[in-house]
Amino acid sequence: MQKLIDIVKERKFKYICFFWVLISIQFVIGNNLQKRGYSVNGFSDFLISLLKIILFSVIFTIVHYLILKLKNKLSGKVQEMKKKTDTKSRIEKYKGIIYFLIIIICWIPALLAFYPVLLNYDGLVQLRDVAIQQIYTRHPIIHTLLLGVFYKFGYAHLGSCANGMLMFSIFQMTVMASIFSYSVRFVEERTDKKWLRNISLIFYAIFPFNQLFPLMTTKDVLFAGFVLLFIIELYKILENSNNKNLNHIVLVIITVIMLSFRNNAVYAIIASIPFIIMVFKKDSRLLKILLSCVIVIVAYKTLNNGLIYITKATRDSNQEKMSVFSQATAKICKEKSDELTDDEKEKISFYFDDYEELGKVYEANISDKTKAMTNCDNVDNNIVDFLKFMGHLGIKYPRQFVDSFLNTTRGYWYICDNSFNQIHHNEFPETKGCLELTFDEFTEIVLREKENSKWPEVQKFYRKAFCENEYTKIPVLYVIFQPAIYFYIVLGFLLYSIYKREKNEILIGTFLFLYFVTCFLGPVAIIRYIYAVIVSVPVLSSMVLKKKNEREYEKSIDNCTSI
Repeated sequence: MQKLIDIVKERKFKYICFFWVLISIQFVIGNNLQKRGYSVNGFSDFLISLLKIILFSVIFTIVHYLILKLKNKLSGKVQEMKKKTDTKSRIEKYKGIIYFLIIIICWIPALLAFYPVLLNYDGLVQLRDVAIQQIYTRHPIIHTLLLGVFYKFGYAHLGSCANGMLMFSIFQMTVMASIFSYSVRFVEERTDKKWLRNISLIFYAIFPFNQLFPLMTTKDVLFAGFVLLFIIELYKILENSNNKNLNHIVLVIITVIMLSFRNNAVYAIIASIPFIIMVFKKDSRLLKILLSCVIVIVAYKTLNNGLIYITKATRDSNQEKMSVFSQATAKICKEKSDELTDDEKEKISFYFDDYEELGKVYEANISDKTKAMTNCDNVDNNIVDFLKFMGHLGIKYPRQFVDSFLNTTRGYWYICDNSFNQIHHNEFPETKGCLELTFDEFTEIVLREKENSKWPEVQKFYRKAFCENEYTKIPVLYVIFQPAIYFYIVLGFLLYSIYKREKNEILIGTFLFLYFVTCFLGPVAIIRYIYAVIVSVPVLSSMVLKKKNEREYEKSIDNCTSI
């Protein structure tokens, strides 16, 4: 009994238990929302859900703890038997090129299948903006201009817009393959584990998301690449292996470009500052890190405002930021319209155009229709009253308010979710699915030619897998395509870093976790928003499994800085 009490008191056990409590909560609450349409309904239902959470937490925690104990015993024996070798391969210096070529070759079937480009998501609208010579701030200006350069170059010099977009595909594939091969080298150097290097290379080369995204016109692709570069270069500087002034300048440039492709990454960096102060408060590096944050934010704002001024871009309304409130109000209008007072109905119509219509357009998994009904002028001019009114509705209808948020974001926190891949566009029914892999009429107008796939069988395979959601039929392994699994990977990495008191990893984990949290405030839970987190998994793994001598070196550095 005393041994059991000692185990429960262990710091490691507490961290494991905390993680699995969160996993158990998402399984129980997520299943309730998916199967019954609500999280909990009444006190008895609350007790049943609580008992389920406790039961799952206990089982998962015990299994995890026993596996760790078994792993430690086995690893000890393996270390005793392991022989050290210092042989270096002659091709060592060419490994980066070899990895790059392997990745590119594995991507060619996808390029042929969706030749010349996967013109999808916001890319269609951005190219329309280029065509009418009116840029909007709703999309990153730097990305819109980049698409426009290739599109116009193809039209003017290559004989067709399609050829220009083919050049864009090749350009983006080259950039992403270069970054991925650099990441594989980082994993290899950081861990000395061939198996992890091989898994990382396979992941970047043949994992379907990594084959398809480099062909897409969404801003999230290049953003993901620069996030990967950012965390690698930041880690190198933090561990003092790459701490020259030039490296700091390069990191600032990478970070500014990264932020230029996604605004919510800026919020993640700003939100990280209090945690940076907390973790590095007794560290001599604190001032330098905070100064770097300030320089990056100022440089980003300068670049962004400069691009707005040069392109004369039109600033958009704040509808995108209204997703949480519009969804909550719409769900209340749909389910509780008979309980709303005349004054409440009038206020809802004032802020959201029409309370009856708002309830009718409500969809649990996407806020596009409800946020479109937001009267941003009325909200901006009466922001205090608006927030008070939202608070009033939240207090009066707490379950609807909370459930609306949980449903809209369910794909990001419930591993078994089946709503994020059911985003349905009535005008383009074939886009329903995990990914948008289509050539619709608008695409043909933009490229000025019909679909021209060079390998239609491969295109059909990918469409069946991710437009018709055939991937969900893969037992167990289908979860690697679910966005929620990557939320728990980042959370697990952050908790592990805190448990090990690894400051460098805590900083990186905090940024990625907070970036993921900003995605919860978006209009829908879809893969492309968190693609940056997906491609970071091999690098995060290498930070957890880094070489023993390197870990000892970092601890000695920490001891020196704390004296």
